[in-house]
This record gives sequence, C-alpha cells and structure tokens, in this order.
Amino acid sequence: MENRSEQEIIYGRRPVVEALRSGVPLQRIYVLKQAVGVPKEVFSLAREGGVAVVHCDRERLDFLSHRGNHQGVVASRAARNFNTLEEILAKCEHSPQPPLLLVLDEIQDPGNFGALLRTAEGGGVTGVIVTSASSCSLTAAVTRSSAGADQYMLVARVPKLGPVLRKLKEMGFAVIGADSNTDYDYTQADYRGASVIVMGAEGRGLRPSVKELCTRLVKIPMLGKVESLNVSVAGGIMVYEAVRQRRN
Repeated sequence: MENRSEQEIIYGRRPVVEALRSGVPLQRIYVLKQAVGVPKEVFSLAREGGVAVVHCDRERLDFLSHRGNHQGVVASRAARNFNTLEEILAKCEHSPQPPLLLVLDEIQDPGNFGALLRTAEGGGVTGVIVTSASSCSLTAAVTRSSAGADQYMLVARVPKLGPVLRKLKEMGFAVIGADSNTDYDYTQADYRGASVIVMGAEGRGLRPSVKELCTRLVKIPMLGKVESLNVSVAGGIMVYEAVRQRRN
C-alpha cells in the first residue's frame, strides 16, 4: 500500500471535483469499485488533466483517507503540475541546438524518476515525457530524489506514448530505445541531431508497442553476472553519451 506520509490526500466527491476544476496538481485518483453516484466530472476532468484513475477496494480508500468520509473518492496531491507537451515542443522549436528529449515508459519508483530528472537537467535535456497510466507522479519524494532538479525541468504527462512518438518521428527526431535484446551498442547510435531517448519500466523494460516505434534499439554492454542496470543508471549513461557526441 501507499505510504500516506509521502502524500497530501484529498477525499470526498465534491472536494476532489473542486481540486480538479481549480487545477490542483494531482498524482492519482482512487475510486471505489462499483461505487454508485460518483460524479461524472471526476472521470471527465481527470481525463482532461491526464490524471490516472484507479479503481480499488474500500480498505485501500479507508487507509489513504485515515478512515475519513471519502464517499468512495480519494485523490493524492502531487508536488507540482506537469507541463504540456506543447510547451516542450515549443522549447524544442526555439532551442539553439538540436533538442534532446527523454521519454519514460511507466517508470514507477520515485527514486528512479527523481534520479532521471536530475540527470536530465544536468545533461541539458530539453524536456521529459512520461505516461499518465502506471507512472510515478511529481511527488515530494521525486523532488527529494532529484535534489530539486525537477523544478527546472519541463515534464509532460501524456495518455499514450504511441501518438507522441509518431509525431516526433514525423518532426525528424531519431527515437532511440534502450533494450537489452539487441546487438546494437548504445555508442553506435547518433544522438547529434534531434533525438529522443526512451527508457522502459523497472524490471520489464520497454513495452513491445513502444519498441516498434523506435528508429533504433540499443543496449548497454553488461560484463558481469547481472543482466541489466538500474533504469536511472542506464538512462544517465545514454543521456551523457548524447552529451559526449554533441561536444565532440
């Protein structure tokens, strides 16, 4: 279960609707399974704002709300709002050098997310794009893990990666995905032009549907007995390979 101390909780049907209407940054909304009378606005406003809705049992809602009168609806607040994809694309358009984007496919651990944001900020990444479903949000734990670097990064949350990656490819971006099941070394990819680095979820890696949209899949050689690196370490290696190539 979630650690309540890491979250600010809003509960009750009307308070959650008002939070959505007023633009309060929300991480996730939890709705009681088969609940009757939940306002349709909860779902429509969440969809518009890219906030994931999770259906769960009463025990989980009672835990999150400290057994308050949640009426079957609980929301966890995020540390800050996400940016829009349009903001990131506008920054790409006006970038003095070829833009570099980092796309995170369902990264769930706040420590990994924060570390990746810290690396992205240090490596001059133009913007970070994450999925809205099954992904970590911009929580206080992420801010701590990023050492505050998240406050300087443009981070957009999108419902689906497919349309975004297709659009970026149409715009001329090279989409480079990290995948251990390839013979192509990460140093062999060309990051000097407009590029997207795509990292997959902890343990599982990139989903097949995302792999299909990459223009190149690359791997980081593993010389020891473990099969893969932590995603934040792997992401850092690839971001700084782009930095190295662009400085030479």
